[in-house]
Amino acid sequence: MTHFGCPAQSKTTCYLEFAWYLTLLILGAVSQAQAAENLGQLKLSPEKVAVLGGRLMVSIPGSAVSQAMQHSIMAAPESEFEQTRIVIDAGGQRMVLMAYELFARTGADFETVAENETGGFPVKVRTESWSGMGQLRAMAYSPLTPTKDRAANLVMGVFVAQLDGTVQSLIWYVNPEGAKAYDGAVSLARSMAKTIASGKRKLELRAGERELSGYSATKNVFIRVPAGYVVTAQRGPDFIVHHIHKLTAFGSPGASVGIYLGWHPSNEREGFQNRGTSVLFGKKVQWYEKTVDEDGHKTTFAKALVPLGSGTMDAPSYADVFLEAGDASTIEELKSVAATLRIGDRTTPR
Repeated sequence: MTHFGCPAQSKTTCYLEFAWYLTLLILGAVSQAQAAENLGQLKLSPEKVAVLGGRLMVSIPGSAVSQAMQHSIMAAPESEFEQTRIVIDAGGQRMVLMAYELFARTGADFETVAENETGGFPVKVRTESWSGMGQLRAMAYSPLTPTKDRAANLVMGVFVAQLDGTVQSLIWYVNPEGAKAYDGAVSLARSMAKTIASGKRKLELRAGERELSGYSATKNVFIRVPAGYVVTAQRGPDFIVHHIHKLTAFGSPGASVGIYLGWHPSNEREGFQNRGTSVLFGKKVQWYEKTVDEDGHKTTFAKALVPLGSGTMDAPSYADVFLEAGDASTIEELKSVAATLRIGDRTTPR
């Protein structure tokens, strides 16, 4: 099992490429039981639906469905607090909307950074200010030369800056059948993008100790985080992975702590070197690190395996702790956060 996500790139560039990969997995079989024969005929429902666990609201066609991304039957579905996937079918045409929480904070230069981000995309795009979304700021982009023969063809994307200064990314793709009627796909995507609005859920950014679920009937894992960190979780068939994201500047590399709790941790060691010891869960463990450099963008990964020694199927045998950041100083900060991990009495229902 590989835990690491977006190496050596800004988060927005990585998510565009990653979304392309994810969409390749789900633009295949299309249900034929649709009233409309093409995407351009679909009408939006008057009721908005929540994406990213309620961070944003958007109108979608009534036939659309939300499907959590899952790489295999043994993998954990992606957390709804990190990404949402909405699938829209019409005849043999399929559109997929991917929404991402970027765990990024922006300032007055949002539009400039958004435009700079699109310069690193794998396709050339045009950008435009996206209005009509109330107090939200947004920048949209669309391909200069649309592709029509790929498994996933980019239609458009939108960066959204909320009043709290955080940024989300929404990206629309179509399969080759949908790309044959590209104008209709563009019309549908743009009509959906015009309905984007703030949701009720806010990010929990306060400093303090957080209780992480998934240990045992009577015990849980706890971690103490500084202000500006967000906790999410992926629940697998017999394991759980917690992610603690540090809010970083929009356009910069991400920074996160991951904690896998289960019985079959990752054995990935290629390129990692010994980088000293630390105390996690009250036990002395070894850190291993590697730095990846792609086109001048450096990302450092660190990992440590902690045998928990539960000896029962009620509690996991291992904690696989993995870190990711764009520089060494942030890795050290993440290590200090990881050093607060402990097992204590459960205070929340299982």
